[in-house]
Amino acid sequence: MTIQALLLDLDDTLVDHRGAADRGLRAWLTGMGLAQSPAELEDHVERWFVLEARHYERAQRRELTYTEQRRVRIRAFLPGWDLADDALADDVFAGFLGCYQAAWRAFDDAAAVIDRARRAGLPVGILTNGDETIQTNKLRRTGLLRDDVPVFASSALPAAKPDPRAYLTACDRLGVSPAATLMVGDSLRHDVVGAQRAGLQARLLDRHGRYDGPQPGAGVRTVRSLAEVA
Repeated sequence: MTIQALLLDLDDTLVDHRGAADRGLRAWLTGMGLAQSPAELEDHVERWFVLEARHYERAQRRELTYTEQRRVRIRAFLPGWDLADDALADDVFAGFLGCYQAAWRAFDDAAAVIDRARRAGLPVGILTNGDETIQTNKLRRTGLLRDDVPVFASSALPAAKPDPRAYLTACDRLGVSPAATLMVGDSLRHDVVGAQRAGLQARLLDRHGRYDGPQPGAGVRTVRSLAEVA
């Protein structure tokens, strides 16, 4: 079927979230004197991403608020620190957050794919699992926020990806048919399988060749950059 609308994921699709988190975390840890050797720094970085994946997913399931998942993460990351006080936990997390935000960068192909779709007359939306205020600010600071491209963040949706309601609500607000809408993102579960189950078309963005060996699954088409999204 002809594509009549485009939905794009945000983190690690339009904006380099993992790269920013990695750079920001290393700067924060070094500044705090928490990494005494390269091996220790690598261990901290690995633990941070494990905790992020675990607790951010809990926030998407509405088990925790976005603020609560930050507190849980920082307490688990720094178990020897007395961070029982919420205000103190927030203050410590804010140190990382400032470094992370300073490292935000849009991918070189991000603005172009939006421009290309809009020039072709296609409605475009950004469908992201995250807090609406934070995600909108991320788009603004990376130069990707546009009046003609609405942001559909899970905090303001009935559910987060991969729940079908996330994709169907975005399609409804764009005024387009799910079957004629293409969802593009870097997560097999959140941006492809979930979208297909909701009746959308989907492409898996595999920038780093994660699926060069293992196959992502039958019916899953991959692209290596947003420039390949025609």
